[in-house]
Formats: sequence, structure tokens, C-alpha cells
Amino acid sequence: MKRLSVLLAVAAVLTAACGNADIEAASTTTSQPAATTTNTTTTTVPATTTVVDQIAGVWARVPHDETVFGSEGWPTMESVAAGGPGLVAVGYDSSDDDIDAAVWISVDGVTWSRVPHDETVFGGEGKQIMFSVAAGGPGVVAVGYDGFEAAVWTSVDGVTWSRVPHDEMVFGDPPQGMVSVTAGGPGLVAVGYDDSGGDRDMAVWTSVDGVTWSRVPHDETVFGGEYWEEVQSVTAGGPGLVAVGYDGPSDATCAAVWTSVDGVTWNRVPHDNTVFGDYNNLQMNSVTAGGPGVVAVGSDRSGVSHDAAVWTSPDGVTWTRVPHDETIFGGEDHLQTMSSVVATDSGLVAVGCDGWDAAVWTSPDGLAWTQVPNDETIFGGHSDMHSVVAGGPGLVAVGHDGGDAAVWYWTPNQ
Repeated sequence: MKRLSVLLAVAAVLTAACGNADIEAASTTTSQPAATTTNTTTTTVPATTTVVDQIAGVWARVPHDETVFGSEGWPTMESVAAGGPGLVAVGYDSSDDDIDAAVWISVDGVTWSRVPHDETVFGGEGKQIMFSVAAGGPGVVAVGYDGFEAAVWTSVDGVTWSRVPHDEMVFGDPPQGMVSVTAGGPGLVAVGYDDSGGDRDMAVWTSVDGVTWSRVPHDETVFGGEYWEEVQSVTAGGPGLVAVGYDGPSDATCAAVWTSVDGVTWNRVPHDNTVFGDYNNLQMNSVTAGGPGVVAVGSDRSGVSHDAAVWTSPDGVTWTRVPHDETIFGGEDHLQTMSSVVATDSGLVAVGCDGWDAAVWTSPDGLAWTQVPNDETIFGGHSDMHSVVAGGPGLVAVGHDGGDAAVWYWTPNQ
């Protein structure tokens, strides 16, 4: 998966460099009142913001609070969803020489609190990581892995969490893990990986209520193949559900798409070299319903540099690659990656990294894209956005800044 090696060696987060795209834009400074919360730890609203051209508004960085976002264990937010008190972000924290799952909550996207660590829920002998969170089931559902087994956590309110009891027939004993969850199918659908066959194959789980889960039977013709089949993201869209990722050895991947009407029966979209790549290091990282129908974002490492990439589809089955524009998706000797995409009433927003900095791209229709100009005071600092969601003042993105968790938010112009 796209950050698995980072999570198994957390210090590698600090070595994935990206550069800055050379795009100009206006910026403005605003002043906003401090936010309050009933939780014990709070942060305040920053003053510096940057104007977004296509989707009019301003981006800001939530000020760092070491008690919320930091520790000696390089905490990272992997996913954020609307739910609980307003927003719930999940990830991990490797304090005390151990990697444990971690949860943060916010009422408004600006003021955040860390859910107190409970070793019986978030910890254990191995590595516990939450990769994805979605509203559903009893309230909020997070998925990831515990050591070499898939794992699910649930919460009614985003504050108090329970671990779904392990069932070896469902969550596995051989290496398995969930990387993305969404509302759809019978209630919830999670996708991930299964290493039990000696190589990595796509895996799917379904649940009616977020608590009781079933593993979709493995179909080698759909989920497997000659190489590793890695799924990164799933969303409700297309014929019902669309999952994206990549297929191939680590040094020669192509983008890949799977679809399902009900979350139980899946089909692999036939490979097309002109769209998904000829095993030349293309991959999709995130997918959402929007634009002409469905939009996926990811990266293209087929050239000298590592560039961002976008694909669109009217139905989740027929796909087109958005033509590469070096001034938007690329950069000179830099690394640009789109990690997450969300649809809004005004268009689409994708987040990721450009060099050492977090990065944002916007599009009114999924076809024409613009990169939001870099403002080092907001996007800089060895930063990377991993996930974005509609919520809070408009949009909220989460990720990491160096060795700490980090949050950004976007407020639309009035």
C-alpha cells in the first residue's frame, strides 16, 4: 500500500521529499476569533490564509499543539471523516517504541483533541494502525490492521471506542489488512490486502452494522494475478462501488480499478495501457464520485520525476487519463503525489505533497486542474496531506508535518 513501508519504518516519513510547483497566486491575511471546545485540550485559529483561485476560499493551518498533535512517536493522521462530534481523524502513534492506533476529534475542524489512549483498544503486542475512517454502523467505523491481521474499531460518538473482536476466519491469521472503508453495499465495505497466497492480492470485507463482518470469498481472476494487486481506496459510485489501486511489481506498477454493484460481487476493469499505464509506475491512491461521474487521483513515476495524476470516468467502468500538464501535475526534479480527493458543490479538491510541502489541487469538473500556490507558512515544514473531507468551516485535510500530526482547513469566501 502507498504508505505501508513508511508505517513499518516510521522514520521514513521524514525522507520522502517533494518540491514546489512554480505557480503564482494572490494571498491575503485574515483574523479570526479563537475557537473553544469542551474537551480538555484546545487550539486556536491561525491568522494567515491563502486564496484559492477556482474554488474561492482560503486555506489555513491549525497551529501546532504538542499535547494534541505531537509526541516522541511521530504521530500521523491517515484519514478524516465527518462524524462523531463533527470530525474524526485516525492514524497511529509510535510512542514508547510501539506503534498504536490513534484518534483525534473536532467539533469544527479547527479545534482538535486527542482521544486518550487505551491500550486495550488501540494497542497490543504488534503494530496497530487505523488507515481509514467513515461514518456508519453504530456511528463511526475505522479500519486498519493489528500486526498481521485486519482490524476494525467502532464508536458511537467518536470519543469512546471499541475493538471488534478478532475472528480468524474473517480477519485472518496470514498477513491481511484493511486500508479503506466506505458506506455502501450492505452497509459498509472495506478493502485491503491478503498476503496469504505468497503474493499480495486485493481483499474485500462487508458489514451490515460495522460490528459483524464477512470476508468476500477470494476470486483469483478478479482480486489476484501474476503480480501484487494493491487496492488503496473505495467509494460509493459508478455501478455501486469503485475501488482503485495498482497492479504490478513495486518498480513497475500500473493503475487498476475494480467495481461492484453490491460490495459482494466484484469485477476488474480491463487493463488499457494508454489509460492505466504499461507497467511503468502509475498508481491510483484515492477515488470519489464527482466530476463527470467518478474521479481518481494518484501518481505517475514513468518519467524522470514523480508527478501527480488524475483519471476520470462517467460510470466507473470506462476511464480516461487527464492529459499531463507539467506546470500543474509536475515539477523540475520534484515529487508530486495526490493522496486524496473529495467532491464539493463547487468542484473537486485533491491533496497530497509537492516536495517537502503539503499541496492542494482544485478542479471545477475533474478535467481542468489548478494547483493552489504554495505558501510556506501554511503548506511548508516537511508536510504531507493524506486525506481531505468536506466538513468544519468547509474542507479539512489531515496528515503530518515532520514528526507530528497536522491539520489544515479551507473556508469558502463569503
